[in-house]
Amino acid sequence: MAAGIQCGSFLLFAAFALLLVSTLSAPVFRQISFLDIRTNGQHLVFGVFGYCTNASGSGSHGCSARQLGYDIASVSGEVSDWTYVNDKLEHITKALVLHPVATGLAFISFIIALLSDHVGFLFAALVAFLAFLVSLAAMVIDFVMFGIIKHEINDNTSSTASFHNAIWLTLAATIILFFSTFIVCFETCTHRRNSRSRSTDREYAGGSYAGNGGYVGNQGPMMSQAGYTTTPKRHFWQRNRY
Repeated sequence: MAAGIQCGSFLLFAAFALLLVSTLSAPVFRQISFLDIRTNGQHLVFGVFGYCTNASGSGSHGCSARQLGYDIASVSGEVSDWTYVNDKLEHITKALVLHPVATGLAFISFIIALLSDHVGFLFAALVAFLAFLVSLAAMVIDFVMFGIIKHEINDNTSSTASFHNAIWLTLAATIILFFSTFIVCFETCTHRRNSRSRSTDREYAGGSYAGNGGYVGNQGPMMSQAGYTTTPKRHFWQRNRY
């Protein structure tokens, strides 16, 4: 495997690992979240499949059930004492499922790049590009949706809302997927071109057929192996008359 392809496989694995960590955010692991809200000793964090209250406390953490989609506006309003109703955001939270989808695609592209050869690498680059598009869509939704909540909390309450580690992990994974797609594709094409060049050099060295109709190499051993023998041609004055 070429060094460039090894580099591409490593980048794909790195992107997969980052997306996996961001997917396992609250309520799976309350230490990982997309948005942090702190107010009056309360600490609210949001993840892909839910949220956790009192995330940094020692008592009951009050994590929600793991589900697809939740009312992020009402939950943040209860903690910050700010009434903000937006039914559309609850539907948008269902789009957070793009995070595990991008994670799966990144893992598939990594496995293909690790175990395949030639055409398989191109297929790995195609799957990696698809993972990049899904991760990009998830990242845009993250910044837009959690950005709206962050803006509302910071502008209308004394609470503090800020982006947290999961959103930056998604951003890093998206950038890595973008570059790894082209690295795997470019290095695969370069590897194939170098392989053809080495094959051509071996043919010339072994006495193969050259371009423009000329044969290069020693034909004597080939004729001997085929059973042909060669004798010098005699001139007419050297021939026996009897």
